Formats: sequence, C-alpha cells, structure tokens
Amino acid sequence: MAALRRNILILSAFIYGVFQIGTISAQNDSDYFLPETDTSYIVNYKHLLTTRFYLLAQNTRLTVFPIRDASMSYQPNETGRFGVAGFYRWFGLGLSLGNRVFRKDPDTYGSTTVWDFRVNAYGKFAAIEGYLQYYKGFYMNYRSNDLKDTYRIPGMELISFGVDATYIYNYSRFSIRASFTQNERQKKSAGSLVVKPVFRYYYVKSDTGIIPGPVLDIYSHSGENILSGNFYTLGLGPGYTYTLVFLKNFYITAAAMMEVNWSYYNYNTTDSTYMVNGFSFPGSIRVALGFNSDKWFIGASYLSTLFYLQPGHRVQNDFHYHLTQIRFWVGTRFNAFKRWNKKK
Repeated sequence: MAALRRNILILSAFIYGVFQIGTISAQNDSDYFLPETDTSYIVNYKHLLTTRFYLLAQNTRLTVFPIRDASMSYQPNETGRFGVAGFYRWFGLGLSLGNRVFRKDPDTYGSTTVWDFRVNAYGKFAAIEGYLQYYKGFYMNYRSNDLKDTYRIPGMELISFGVDATYIYNYSRFSIRASFTQNERQKKSAGSLVVKPVFRYYYVKSDTGIIPGPVLDIYSHSGENILSGNFYTLGLGPGYTYTLVFLKNFYITAAAMMEVNWSYYNYNTTDSTYMVNGFSFPGSIRVALGFNSDKWFIGASYLSTLFYLQPGHRVQNDFHYHLTQIRFWVGTRFNAFKRWNKKK
C-alpha cells in the first residue's frame, strides 16, 4: 500500500505539471503569438458556462493470457453510469456515478464499487484530459478449448490513472471542443492532423489472488496465483480528425489514432515477482454526432481503445486493457458569471 501511495503522489505531481503547462497555453485563447481563430469556421462560447447531463454506457475489461489456448477476462459488474459535467473557458470537470439499473445479477456476477473523476483543459491548440478511476469487485470469464465459466472476485481492485494530450495543427479552423465539450461550435466542415502524447498507470490487486481456485490448476504456472501488479505506459502517436457540418447545426466528427507505446509492468505472484517491458502499437477510434446551437446541444459519442503489451514470448503473462464507451448527452449554456465578466 505504501508503494501505491508513493506512485499516486508521483503521478499526481506529473498530472499537476502537465496541467500547469496546459493552463499556460490555454488560459488566454487569444495569445498574441497565435493566429486568431477563423470566426467563419468556429464560434466560441468561452464566456458562458457550458453544462451537460450525460448517460455513459461502458465496457471495461482486463484480459490476462497465461497460456496459448486460454484467456481470463475480468470485468466490473457495472455497464453504465449517470454523470454531470461543466466547462468554462478552458477548464472542465466531470463526475459520474454508477446505478443499479446498469448492473447484472449480483448473485452471478457479484457487486462492484466504482467512481470516475475527470479533469479537462481545452486550449486553442491543445486538449489535455486527466482521469482517475477506481473499481472494486470483478467477475471473471474463463475460456479455453474445453471450459467456459464465470467466477466472482469481490476483493479485486483496479485503479486507472493517466493523462492524454492532443495537439491540433489546424486549430484556427478546426475545433475539438465543438464536438466533445460543446463550449464552441463548428460552423463549417474542417479537419486537422493531431499528435497525441499519453501517460497511463494501472494498479491491480487482490489479496486472495485474481485466479479463482477451480481454474488455478489449469493456469500455466500451476499453483501460482497473481496477487498484484503495476502497469506503466508512455506513448506518442499521430492521427487525424475531421468534422462534417450539415444543416447548419448538425455535425459528425471522426478521429483515428495510432500510438507507439513503451510499457513496463511488474506483477507479484504467490511465488515470485515478474518484470516485463516492451513496445506495442495500439489504435483508437472516436466518433461523435449531434446538434449544436447557440444555447442548446444534444449528441452522442463512441470511443474504443485497446492498451496492451506482448513481449514476444510466453514465459510471462500478457495483459490487455480494453475500454469501449458510448456516451449520450444533453446540455445548455448560460452566462453564470455575467456580473464578473462585466467587471473584466
């Protein structure tokens, strides 16, 4: 636990530093050394408070590949959440909580405690997103050539912590905020090349081990159970994103990324400690569509990402972390700081 606290402190300092850089670049969207936004392409609502309510359907899955013909897939019993978010100028906050409506039968799949906290800083040429997620209580689907079953692991915990940044080249005509935070509006179709540096950290822990007893003998290292693990990823990747505007206020945005990631992980078993590092080349796609007017907006988005490390041999385990999200939102903008803005 002391090691976990130390890692979180280090990562908190890292995120704080990144957001300080983001703040400097985003705090004044009309910085004198940057070209002005082309107002024939983008409408800016930074002086208004943009708020929205959203429904999030999510599939989070950690998959372990201990042997060639088997996989162990771990999922929380939580497939959706309700949330609220607010954006003002370059800064945004969002919080979502689970609901029993989105849970499967607890007698079969167990119960999950989950919370998700996100911080956003969207500037003219850069967007930075930080997140911290916590899950406790998973179920495991075990599949091999001759066996398929589901097991509950109530004491299993997963912490996900990281920063994703997106640097936009055509920022004078293309707005990423218009599609994903709605404190701008894209008036004409436009696209941009983007570059995305990322940092991610995952911590997995179960005092009793993450492999249930009935399948422990099938595990490649017989009798050896996985107790905890730390996973670190640094990545950089190019991509392209484009927004098609039609019927004045309707839009469709698509983004595709390919990352080059260096990953390091160490995990502890009942018998030993393993350390692995290597490169991987994951990709992600993100799509959004909706209606965006001067006051009201409604929309939906789809995100699919896969983070993995395959060191090229089967002595140790391979770990894949797959995240799929479908988000629906409705929101409005209003001048919550009218008196303060007048003084400025």
